[in-house]
Amino acid sequence: MIYCPKCGKENDEDAEYCIKCGINLISNKKSYKKKQGQSSSFEKQVEDFAEEVEQLGKTAGKKIERGMKNFSEEVKNIGKKVEKEISGNSKSLDDSSSTSESGEYRRLYRSGKNRILGGVCGGVAEYFKMDPTLIRILWAIIVFFPPGLGILMYILFWIFVPRNPNHNWN
Repeated sequence: MIYCPKCGKENDEDAEYCIKCGINLISNKKSYKKKQGQSSSFEKQVEDFAEEVEQLGKTAGKKIERGMKNFSEEVKNIGKKVEKEISGNSKSLDDSSSTSESGEYRRLYRSGKNRILGGVCGGVAEYFKMDPTLIRILWAIIVFFPPGLGILMYILFWIFVPRNPNHNWN
């Protein structure tokens, strides 16, 4: 007797297809034959099933490993692209940009080029790469809404934000 690997139905020894599910029994190399002298065909089926599950587990493990390897390579490639983009952008910035010596973070300075009073609005504009006039207009709005906040912030920035050492302050 041959047992179907898909549904477990008992079929004749010479059967090509399973009676119940129609799977091709000849193409399946593992035939679940009922052997005489064996204590139980069910135990043999369980052993064969365990072997198949183990093989599937190994195959799936290899596929997952390959997928993770491909994923990590893609992440590395994206990281390299980002690093190139960042290094390209930092090279294109002029010396008055807000990058530190190590290039890890940008530094906020008061501007000596775009200053009217203390260079605070010009420095903020350089930091955010915006037009200083737009920053001045926004700051003027903050002066009135809420009242006095913009003036207080400007004075604090003037005191605590350092001058840009690359600018002429005469």
